[in-house]
Amino acid sequence: MKEEMSSVDIRYIVRELQSLVGSRVDKSYHDGDEIRIKLRTKEGRQDLILQAGKRFHVTTYVKEAPKQPSSFTMLLRKHLSGGFIDAIEQHGFDRIVKIRVGDHTLIGELFRRGNVILVDGENKIVAALRYEEYKDRRIMPKAEYQYPPARENPLEVTRERFIELMRENEELELVRALARKLNMGGMYAEEISTRAGFDKTTPVKELSDDDLLRVYEAMMNTFNDEPRPNIVFKDGNMHDVVPIELRIYEGFEKRYFNTFSEALDEYFGKITLEKARIEQTKRLEAKKRQLLMTLRKQEEMLKGFEEGAKANQEIGDLIYANYALIERLLEEFRKATETLGWEEFKKRIEEGKKAGNRVALMVKGTDPKEKAVTIELEGKKVRLYLNRSIGENAELYYEKAKKFRHKHEGALKAYEDTKRKLDETERLIEEELKKELSVKRIERRKRKWFEKFRWFVSSEGFLVLGGKDAGTNEILIKRHMDGNDLYCHADVYGAPHVVIKDGQKAGEKTIFEACQFAVSMSKAWSRGVYSEDAYWAHPNQVTKQTPSGEYLGKGAFMVYGKRNWLHGLPLKLAVGIINYEGEDFVVCAPVDAIKAHTNRYIVIRPGPLRKSELVKRIKHILEKWGYKVREEDVMSALPPGNGDVVEVMG
Repeated sequence: MKEEMSSVDIRYIVRELQSLVGSRVDKSYHDGDEIRIKLRTKEGRQDLILQAGKRFHVTTYVKEAPKQPSSFTMLLRKHLSGGFIDAIEQHGFDRIVKIRVGDHTLIGELFRRGNVILVDGENKIVAALRYEEYKDRRIMPKAEYQYPPARENPLEVTRERFIELMRENEELELVRALARKLNMGGMYAEEISTRAGFDKTTPVKELSDDDLLRVYEAMMNTFNDEPRPNIVFKDGNMHDVVPIELRIYEGFEKRYFNTFSEALDEYFGKITLEKARIEQTKRLEAKKRQLLMTLRKQEEMLKGFEEGAKANQEIGDLIYANYALIERLLEEFRKATETLGWEEFKKRIEEGKKAGNRVALMVKGTDPKEKAVTIELEGKKVRLYLNRSIGENAELYYEKAKKFRHKHEGALKAYEDTKRKLDETERLIEEELKKELSVKRIERRKRKWFEKFRWFVSSEGFLVLGGKDAGTNEILIKRHMDGNDLYCHADVYGAPHVVIKDGQKAGEKTIFEACQFAVSMSKAWSRGVYSEDAYWAHPNQVTKQTPSGEYLGKGAFMVYGKRNWLHGLPLKLAVGIINYEGEDFVVCAPVDAIKAHTNRYIVIRPGPLRKSELVKRIKHILEKWGYKVREEDVMSALPPGNGDVVEVMG
């Protein structure tokens, strides 16, 4: 079963996580060898996990944060919180990842025991999970961070260098030569051997240069293969998680994922849960063993108290049952000891035993100090105190029996309490196999298709969509605009493309609202202006075709033909909770559009409040109305730049 990510895995996950560049760092958490970074992204909250020596990906399996943050946690929060991720990189082809946030970089070493190190802009170590010294580098505060000695990067190896490396290791099997000299691990070395058409055990010396070139091409194709993330199962259990389709796993049961991060999260998340279960179960099993030992001791005590009470009660009863005999013996023993003394009394008893005297034979012991004689009566030893009456002697045994019964009652309560604790522990052990312990999984709501865009529903009921960036502008026009729609755009550089779905049927009010939305969601808002111009056109007027010699970048389109202008549109929007397709959403749109769907809304305009402060103020108002909202949902709905609340309705 896979325990850590390979260099190839890291190459694929780093490429995939480029989508997180630009995300804002909220908080960092540290637990053991794991660092979790809570991010605010375009898609909402995401948690990035970096586990020393093991893994790096977005996770939905979130451990309960330690009640007392570690010093490392506090340093991470001090230097990273509020910053934005500027870069996510792999160091060469090594198992090292780098997350750059402003002037600081978080370095994750995912080889062997691993480490996580925070360095400043001068590459000096600020903090680390663990401080260590090696022969070639030091992980110490204020020391300059040095990478481990670099190994060959297979992606930078030329054909000539590849053949040279292989020839230097001719005595090795192909799979060993690849794994050792080209920093890829045994599994991918085996995959490359398979793709090249050679058995992994083939000695390198048996391969010609042309054969080795086939291996080289197979290596390059493998490391640049199209992603197809999947978890591989063996005998019904998870066996491996890989970013691409591997031939060495042909015929194995597999489960495919949209992203490698999802696959890694499912794989390592389940391992994390299982380890947490095992650790917790071990603790409970130890407690169960301790309780069982206590229970056995208590059972022995109960048995002893019960027998003690019974034995003493029986002797007390026996004294009364033989009242005349005991009374006579007490009288005889009392007179004899007083007349003869204890030594002579003992001597006479021994002589009487030899002579077969019945009374002497009954005596089993004497105690001059306590003035007591022990006799055997009906198979039981009865201690008689000569200075006490027959009733007092019997009462001594009854009192002992009473004390044993009292102890038995107390011990029985303790025994029942231990049994309850044992039953509870056994119940907890059973539950541990079913629950997720201190690790919870954040269930992401499945997003509606239109949520990747800015959007609202017009006062006339038409869905209006706007791009958020160059990528979503491109997708909106190419994939989601058809001949029945209308196209709107503001006369502002960098304004979003806006589409009214089924807009050919829309009235002037919807067109006005869509154009107002276009100007309000443009950079005009961040410039603090209060009105701008926009136009609308038909979908067949919007195209990627340009005059000869010109080029349009991602998200840019040409509009040919007549543009229908609307001038002096106010930059004024409202925020409210709208129910659409059975769900509640935070929506920011022209005031009339919001007013048509809710009686409670907040009107905003460009203003002096920082966007983060505006978000908090809007969230506070919505929560006063009884809505539970997330800051990131409000943030993603608002236009770019600062603003102000000008009216609250509700």
